[in-house]
Amino acid sequence: MTKLYSELAQVYHEMYRSIFDYEREFHFYDGLLRKYARRSILEIGCGSGNLAPYFLKAGYTYTGLDLYDEMLQIARRNHPEAEAAFVRGDMRELHLPRAFDAVIITGRSFCYMTTNKDVMNALQSIYKTLKEGGLLIFDSFKADELLPNLKKESGQEVESGDTKYRRVNRTSLNLETGWTWNWEAEYHIEKKGQEKKIITDRSVLRAFTEDELKLFLQLNGYNILEIIKENTLTFVAQAT
Repeated sequence: MTKLYSELAQVYHEMYRSIFDYEREFHFYDGLLRKYARRSILEIGCGSGNLAPYFLKAGYTYTGLDLYDEMLQIARRNHPEAEAAFVRGDMRELHLPRAFDAVIITGRSFCYMTTNKDVMNALQSIYKTLKEGGLLIFDSFKADELLPNLKKESGQEVESGDTKYRRVNRTSLNLETGWTWNWEAEYHIEKKGQEKKIITDRSVLRAFTEDELKLFLQLNGYNILEIIKENTLTFVAQAT
């Protein structure tokens, strides 16, 4: 089980604010949601809430959902005005009191659905959480581009206040339950006046081919409206 969203939740929050352009990501989703006139949304994989203020400011009825309490604690602390908007849950087994116009799965969180059972359960659970005709928007790494070009080692460095973070990534093929790969990361944390920490995290993720995702969606009652092929595969599908 990955430590990235629990033990390393604050590290994630600090690093990913520099790694990701959350404003640009918001405008991407906002464009799609406006195109299809959807206003109440559930963000699955909301993490520490970096997208939430953009949606709230734009007038969306917003709920952010994450599997990890540690991430949600950061989100609630940083956005006390929307504390109740952040809830804990598992996309494979959602139990929410209301339905939504749209569900978006952000941060490539769908790539943690490593088995076919995970994928089927998630798509079925989300279907029940959507209003009639509701939208599902999610992205995935492209298996045919990612896996042949896995980098054996890469890294990022981020400074936040008096703390310097360095991550060393090592990847390798897994292929046990699909187009899966192993990701091992070393987090080097140097805080002024404290001893340097090194924490190792390991996880398995899954990439998909376009045809795989088309079939999974069709099997679970979704009509595919758009497939956006940029750095990732982004599907826009409607519950039928």
